[in-house]
Amino acid sequence: MEPLLDPCDDRACKDFEPPPALPLSTELLFPTSGSKVPDWRLVNQHVTKEGRINKEDFVTIITEVTDLMKNEPNLLEMEEPVVIVGDIHGQYYDLCHLIEKAGDPETTNYLFMGDYVDRGIFSVECIILLYCLKLNYPETFVLLRGNHECRNMTDHFTFREETIRKFDQEVYDLIMESFDALPLSCLAGKKYFAMHGGISPELKKIEQINKLDRFKEPPLDGLMCDLLWADPADDDNATKTEYIDNEERECSFVFGKKPCKKLLDKNNLMTIVRAHQVQIEGYKMHRWDGASTFPYVITIFSAPNYCDYYSNKASVLILESGNVSIKQYDQSDHPYYLPDQVDIFTWSMPFLAEKVISMLSYIVNKLGEEDVDDADSKAALANLAKDVKKGRANKLKSKVKVFARMQKMFTTLKDESELILKLKGMAPDGKIPRGLLLEGRPAIKDALKEFNRAKEVDKINERRPKGK
Repeated sequence: MEPLLDPCDDRACKDFEPPPALPLSTELLFPTSGSKVPDWRLVNQHVTKEGRINKEDFVTIITEVTDLMKNEPNLLEMEEPVVIVGDIHGQYYDLCHLIEKAGDPETTNYLFMGDYVDRGIFSVECIILLYCLKLNYPETFVLLRGNHECRNMTDHFTFREETIRKFDQEVYDLIMESFDALPLSCLAGKKYFAMHGGISPELKKIEQINKLDRFKEPPLDGLMCDLLWADPADDDNATKTEYIDNEERECSFVFGKKPCKKLLDKNNLMTIVRAHQVQIEGYKMHRWDGASTFPYVITIFSAPNYCDYYSNKASVLILESGNVSIKQYDQSDHPYYLPDQVDIFTWSMPFLAEKVISMLSYIVNKLGEEDVDDADSKAALANLAKDVKKGRANKLKSKVKVFARMQKMFTTLKDESELILKLKGMAPDGKIPRGLLLEGRPAIKDALKEFNRAKEVDKINERRPKGK
């Protein structure tokens, strides 16, 4: 794992270790002869330094973990103690911090509830580490499917593009096949029913889940869809709600207290544990019978400062000896990349455009002054109709105004490039409203200021994309 060389000795930050020059060798990755179980600690150390692994080795890992998960039932069972983890969303360095803080996988049972990819910029690295851990601890390290573990979502968001950039289409297709093999739910400690999204009007007994054909792209409706996409009702409406259409997601349902209680009672369960929704504290206890009662639903979200702009905490749920506890943590530092993975030339365009617009604006203004002040021009135009002169003057004024507006927009783009690109990631079509650019820095900063505002701006990304 030798770092990149610096033959010219011109590295700007000499105290910052460069990434490894070469991918991790197959011999180091699979240290036991004849075994396909990777050294996950070495992989973690290597990838944390921004190192890569060979495509052939990654294909081996994906194939092995897919074969392993294919033999797991749709509804798994785990004994206590167990650490239950929510959304990760490509935040690799936060994932590493979570594992370090929650317990060594060699001695700790883990249940991950899906959404390992998209939104964050290290989704491939998350899959590498999680799959390596799954191969090392197949019985005690459980991975469930989230709504983002499918072709529709990863193509709409960032994971497909990231995978092709770091590997190729073949690797992406293999990962999608592995996502099809992910189980859908888990019964932890015999009393805690875990899935990514929520419950379904079709679900009466949890054993029904094992009858589903999960090895496919999630359908647009039905039990499998609801396990991945459903949401609990907000506290104000939970007692009045059974199942209503989930308008925010544009699929599945919002479920309330009555069907939740019925399912828990019929299956002798304590509560539902799920992920799927960002929370300011990293978790939410849905106590629909009062503040002192045990929650019907517990939401866990494990991606701190989600997308680098939510300012939320992350949490995991620890289930041990029948007791439930929450462990919170904050964002970890990660290597800096330009937003949206843009290259330096794209990043520099607003700076260049601002200068070009300034030059054009200056030229147009000078031409306007010459038209008005030059004596020869006045004499030559003396016989023209007043309305013609007025029309020409208005056109010049209009051009000046256009260039002034363009100059302001590009100045905003230059000064707030990072914030702009974050907002582009939140916009459904990748475009920023022109009015927001014209309002300048205060409007840009306000759009990212608070957690609730970030949720509102980002709400459209919570929808299920329309099929192509």
